[in-house]
Amino acid sequence: MMDRMPRFLIATLLLTAATAPLAAQVGHNPESSPYRDIQRSTYLVFTAGQFRGGGGRVGVGPHAGYTYGAQFNLLANRPLQIGLGILYGKLDRLVQDPSKPPETRISGPVSQGVLWTDVAIQFNLTGGKTWHGLAPFLGTSFGLAFSEAVPEDQTGFKMGTKIYLAPMVGTRYFLADRLHLQLDARFQFWQIKYPNSYRLPPSTSPGSPPVLPDGILGEWVVTPWLRAGLGWSFSLPF
Repeated sequence: MMDRMPRFLIATLLLTAATAPLAAQVGHNPESSPYRDIQRSTYLVFTAGQFRGGGGRVGVGPHAGYTYGAQFNLLANRPLQIGLGILYGKLDRLVQDPSKPPETRISGPVSQGVLWTDVAIQFNLTGGKTWHGLAPFLGTSFGLAFSEAVPEDQTGFKMGTKIYLAPMVGTRYFLADRLHLQLDARFQFWQIKYPNSYRLPPSTSPGSPPVLPDGILGEWVVTPWLRAGLGWSFSLPF
């Protein structure tokens, strides 16, 4: 009998710990509770953001500009949420002419358009509820980024189409049942590949160092990306 008591106590403590958050929530008068159910499951979110970073080691990757887009969110009132998004931005980047010496090879910045298409998987930390109107989340997005050609760059470097991954953290703030503000910070990872000419001495100054003295023609670049959005719920026709 005595050896069963510790097991009973342990089980009781575990059960109490598991139900404590629920008890705290249930203990509130519904009118004064800081928790509110998120009533809607689908939202269209329009976003504006700032893409930052340095464009890689030599600055030729697109960076430092503003982005605009829209995201369709499904299961927005569940712990696990899925989003489909499309974004566009005009970003700055440098041009490195490998045929010239270091003091004259850099020009720009020039503008480069980038189109992102992505899938976002988001974990809502407060589940299907808000806390004082807030619904914080963690997640990640991944997809394809399509970069436009840059007429000013005739050096052989092309950004092209890239697969990217962007972990994120943020929150929604519900102004009303159908309307919320959204803030998030992304950290986008994509790979930049450089042409072989970047590791060769400049043809106009053979004694000068190349653009990439170490000869490494690729790198993964992480770029901070801050966004703000306005979300509006609507009903699906099916």
